[in-house]
Amino acid sequence: MNRVLLVFTCLCLVALSAAPALAVPIPGLYNSTDLGGSLLLGRSATSWALVHGNFGVGDVFNVQSWNGTALGTQWHAECGQEPNAYTVTDNRVGGVGPVIYSSTFNGGSIWFAPGPWGSGSGALGTTYVVTTVQFVLVGGVSTAVSSRANIQSSGTFTDGGCTLTFVIANGTGVGQTDAPPPFNVKPATYPAFMDLVCAPSRIYGSWGDLSQITLMIRCTVPAKPPTWGSIRRIYR
Repeated sequence: MNRVLLVFTCLCLVALSAAPALAVPIPGLYNSTDLGGSLLLGRSATSWALVHGNFGVGDVFNVQSWNGTALGTQWHAECGQEPNAYTVTDNRVGGVGPVIYSSTFNGGSIWFAPGPWGSGSGALGTTYVVTTVQFVLVGGVSTAVSSRANIQSSGTFTDGGCTLTFVIANGTGVGQTDAPPPFNVKPATYPAFMDLVCAPSRIYGSWGDLSQITLMIRCTVPAKPPTWGSIRRIYR
């Protein structure tokens, strides 16, 4: 190897060592902490276009990780929109039993801080939310007492040629703005209500806690940073 080429190779190695790590995802299956993994649990807020909602039309979601003190430090998925009314399957008998609401959201973005999954951001495609609300009779009136949501979303990372599937098996409703006090005021420890341009301007909606989360990343061509061995072979 001549001296000029040796100097050039050394400069390349210095530049590579000084460069920040590539922000690319790593293929694999990753679970939340309650399932033995490293993904933080989450909190969600879904904004409504009207004071009592509009049968889902115009709803916007904002979902963020929660580490016990701060939102969105590890991951977030936000600003998917529901263009059509949700469907309702009412299985109550005499006012008692479950009512199932099925919603479809389009678009939005997702982001992950560095972790076992790599890191990166991307665009969401379609997000499906199935919410089961349990009703009982209270004073002879059919009244909602609990809700649980199952969420599945898919998308594509900006870098790395990778796709993702994001599944939340347990979303628990905590409150909503048309509920009786004190469940009608969203605490600041839950994500903001986003509008159709992804600004936190709305004041009506619902919020809840998220657990049993699974992230699956698939990559067509996994990104690999250059190594000293590969560079040495090139200039041998």
